[in-house]
Amino acid sequence: MLALRTTGIATAILILPCSGMAYAATWQTAIAVPSTVEYDSNPLLLTSDEKGVTRTIIAPDLSLVGTSGRDEFQFGLGVYVVRSSDTDIVSDREDPRLKFGWHRETETGGYGLTARYEESSTLSTEVQETGVVASDGTQKLYTVGGNWRTALSERTTLLNETDYTHVTYDIPTLINYDELASRFTLTYAWSERVELFTRIGVRRYEPDEGTVASSSNSYTPTVGVNFLISEALKGSVYAGVNQVSGTGDGPTGEGGVNLQYTGERFETSLDASRSTVASGDGGFVEADNLKGSVSYLIDETRRTGLDASWQDTKGQTPNTLVNYSAWVSQELSPFWNARLFFTYKERKQDSLPDASANVVGLTLTYSYPGL
Repeated sequence: MLALRTTGIATAILILPCSGMAYAATWQTAIAVPSTVEYDSNPLLLTSDEKGVTRTIIAPDLSLVGTSGRDEFQFGLGVYVVRSSDTDIVSDREDPRLKFGWHRETETGGYGLTARYEESSTLSTEVQETGVVASDGTQKLYTVGGNWRTALSERTTLLNETDYTHVTYDIPTLINYDELASRFTLTYAWSERVELFTRIGVRRYEPDEGTVASSSNSYTPTVGVNFLISEALKGSVYAGVNQVSGTGDGPTGEGGVNLQYTGERFETSLDASRSTVASGDGGFVEADNLKGSVSYLIDETRRTGLDASWQDTKGQTPNTLVNYSAWVSQELSPFWNARLFFTYKERKQDSLPDASANVVGLTLTYSYPGL
């Protein structure tokens, strides 16, 4: 991966169209242009007649964050460009990514709005986390949402997040759908190191008309605790249940645990969870996830690490996806860093043989200090 990053701070005049008022805003700019070349021995994770491809990926991204008084504005613009050595297996792509956010702080909390549009391959990790199994197609995701936070007392805070998501696919085996989700979270600061919380989430799944899937609702009450053991070790534990309407099944357990340790040389994290997510296979699906990573600073210029993930998704096409990755990085100069990586991935699916693939690549990163 070759990345060019530029950051800067500037002051500009922001004019509000509806009022004609103008006031100064301070903007921070970040520009990243990462590119990578990798070889994947089986990108489609086929069980026979596997074919490998070499991919060249470049993903320029521009981010703007502006602050003026109590207001913060966020803008993002990017594109994910892929060139494949065999377009019959993996298509050439130009996937745009747009985002916008606005947040205002108040004396007792804050509120804001968000919007996002993103295109991605159905082979991407973000799509496959919903249990989708498909050839190289395109998912288009549109999301708009709002949030607010208010302090009920010195230690108690109430938060709401509400989002509307519209998802479409260009593959006939996958189902376009809308999802409306709202989450209320009540937190209580027990101490400087312990925060208790309870959350209830409600979601509505609406598939396209004429599909085999049906509408359903998901209800998920949860309780948990965030904790800080030391400056180096922190984490959270939570548990709850989920009930999906229209399935005829009873409630199922949900929950998870997350731990993060950051030492002078070692950095490690562990995340285990069970959740219910909307899927292009139709309706809500249950997913079990286990992710872990560890890295070690060999000396001032070298670091090595291991990453692993395991995902078991239950739905129309139950499958298990496993990834292992090893890497080593070398700082070549204050501006250049080299990273060599190897990844092994495997998928197990009902009634099919196991499928696996190897991915190897070299990453070069050029970083430019802020202006």
